[in-house]
Formats: sequence, C-alpha cells, structure tokens
Amino acid sequence: MQNQESERLYERARNVIPGGIPGIRAPENFVRGVYPILLAEGRGGRIQDVDGNEFVDLLLGYGPIILGHGESAVDRAAHERAQQGFCMNLPSPLIIELAERLAALLPSAEQSLFFKTGSDATSAAIRIARAHTGRDLVLRCGYHGWHDWCLEADPGVPRRARQEVWSFAYNDTTQLEDLLKRHAGSVAAIIVTPIGHEFDRQIDEPLPDFLPSVRALADEHDVVLIFDEVRSGFRVHLGGAQALYGVQPDLTALGKAMANGYPVTAVTGRRSVMMSATRTFMSSTYFPSSMEMAAALATLKVLEEESVVDVLANRGGKLRAELAAIIDETALPATLSPYPSMPFLYFDPELASGQAARRDRFYGNLAEAGVFAHPRHHGFLCQRHDDRDLEQVLDAVRRVARHK
Repeated sequence: MQNQESERLYERARNVIPGGIPGIRAPENFVRGVYPILLAEGRGGRIQDVDGNEFVDLLLGYGPIILGHGESAVDRAAHERAQQGFCMNLPSPLIIELAERLAALLPSAEQSLFFKTGSDATSAAIRIARAHTGRDLVLRCGYHGWHDWCLEADPGVPRRARQEVWSFAYNDTTQLEDLLKRHAGSVAAIIVTPIGHEFDRQIDEPLPDFLPSVRALADEHDVVLIFDEVRSGFRVHLGGAQALYGVQPDLTALGKAMANGYPVTAVTGRRSVMMSATRTFMSSTYFPSSMEMAAALATLKVLEEESVVDVLANRGGKLRAELAAIIDETALPATLSPYPSMPFLYFDPELASGQAARRDRFYGNLAEAGVFAHPRHHGFLCQRHDDRDLEQVLDAVRRVARHK
C-alpha cells in the first residue's frame, strides 16, 4: 500500500493546521505509517485515499453514513433544495415536515429543534433542561461531545464547568442514586447514552433494569432525563434505543445517521419540556439550513422503505457469526460488539502485556488488506455494503488473525 501522497499532504497540513489533522482523526489515533491520512472519495460502502488505495469502509465517517457514500436519492434531494436556496432569512416549510417525521418515528418526539452537530444537540438539551428545572447540575454517563460541560479535565475547560457536571458509570444505578441524593434539589438533568459506547471500550448493552431504573430515578427526583441517541438513533431501531428497549426519555439528542452524512441534528422530546426552549437562547446562522433537512427527509424515507435497520441487523448478524468462528479458530484475544450493525473486534489492553501492540498489528494489517476499521472505536455497516465487501472483510480477518 502506497502512502506517499498522504504523507506529503500531511506535512503540508502541519504548516497551516494545528497538529496537521486535528482531533480524533489524527494519524496517531490509528496506526501511524500504515493507515491513510487523507481520503479522496467515497462510493457506496468503499472509500479511496489520495494515493489511490481502496478500502471497505467500516467507520463510515464515525457513523453518519448509514445508506452509503454518494447515495443518489439523498444527494439529489439536497442538490434540488440547494438550487432553490437553502440558507435564507427564515426557515423553509421543510423544518415542519422534518419535525413531523421525527414525531411519527420516535415514541417521545412531540416537538423538535434542529442543529448542526451532535455536540450542538446535547448542549441544547442540557440548556433546555436547566431552563425547565431552574437548576444547574448535570449527571452524565457516556460521551456527549466536546463542549465544556461534557469534558472533565481537558486543558482550556474552566474548573467551574467541572463542578457543574458529575459522571456515573454505565449500568450502575447505585452510583446514580447516590449522586441524586447527595445533590438533592440541584440536579437539572440526567444525560445517558442508552447504549454504552465509550472510546477504547467494547460496546455495552443496558442491563434489563438499567434504563427503567434511570427513568424511575429521574421521576422520583423531578429531573429531566435525556437520551443521547446521536449514534443509536435510526441504527438499532427506527425509533432509536428508546423504542428498542421501551423506555421513553424527556428529551433525545439525535444526529449522525439521520441525514446520511449531511450536517443536521435534533433535540426532540415531550412538549412540556421542549417548550422551555422558548425561555432561553439558542441560535445559529446555519441551524435552519434547508438543504440538510431535505437530505434528512430523503434518508428517513429510504430507511423506512428499504427496511434498512432490519437489513443491517441481518447482514451484520451473519458477519458477526463468521467473525466469532474466526476468533474461536485462531484464539484471537478479542471480543465482538453485541450490536450486529455496529461491529467491533475489540482487544482489551488490560488482558495481557503486549495487547495494544498486537491490536495495532492486527488493524494495521487489516488496513493493508483494504479494510478501514478503527483500532479503538466501534465500526458501522451501511445499506450499500454488499457481499463482496463483507467477504473481503472476512478474508482479511482470517488471514490477519493467524499472525500472532
């Protein structure tokens, strides 16, 4: 695999961009020297880098691509809206249509507001909860973005921001209950990812009593319950994890798969809580942009008409069974995601010495075999992944798993 152009452009980028490639996409977060650094194009379930190397894409932009790269129905809807003007003084009627569509799909979605990023959506949900309750404290579980309130110890985050947010562990209602008692009368919101997906951890399913207990504790303490479904929304169920597990939050943050890569997200929820948004300020030049809303409506239409959630579950189930057989055959020290549409071969670095190095060799070899997956972040399947794509993944894993 050739990476000369990637490396050349990376050196150029370092002169004008802090770190060259910022954040989670930095080369150091993959396997340095093996993975590509810059991509040129994506089609269906595949991507190509600037050196012409092609990969089966199992990361899919960290989750937004649920149909496939360059999905014609979605791109056509966005293009048609763009030709009519999409960044205007007032919203287009599409904002109403999209809110109505969410209300039809999600159990708790009586009213909606639209944003651009997942961090926008979770932060807006927190602000609505604070406006609704008149309280400040937030109890959080999971990754919710990059704003001050959802980071605890990063440089640049004020100490006072850390004092307003307390974390509890996934599937640990005892810890949550203790925090609610300790801060009784001061907690505005509980925000939780209903499916556990911490970075460099295997995906967790909720224990049978976890989400119902969180709902009951929120009710007992008169706290707004927020589900962060930026990743799980429209992927594990068209109605989100709340529909899959039968527990309704007060507010839900949605994003990623909603528009197949176009930047639009949402906060949706019960009318009685959502109306508190009228008493606080949330605004952006780009929030009402109708091009992305057209893309979202087209994406949701395909998701429903092509039963995409079921297709991904079936296709991912077959992939998972084959991967499990390879793990057994080769004694590969890895675990598999419980959600077939979000595959992850996870190497726990605490299992044995040298585990992280083996993980990097494994994923580096996968990349050289034309499979783009993240060593420490769960993956995704899309509707346009076909049998050829998945067979290439399995062939690569079979070969690579035999190398110790």
